[in-house]
Amino acid sequence: MIKKCEFLIIGSGVAGMSYALKVANAGKGKVVLICKTTLEEANTRAASLR
Repeated sequence: MIKKCEFLIIGSGVAGMSYALKVANAGKGKVVLICKTTLEEANTRAASLR
């Protein structure tokens, strides 16, 4: 399966997630975020819940 996007972001840390949100909110194109776990299990999300 081939998926096309304008932005491919690898890593769901603070930098990756904040950049993905900025690009998506700016309407610059389709954003794909890749991480080694599900986003619910990501360390950044866990830290924000504490």
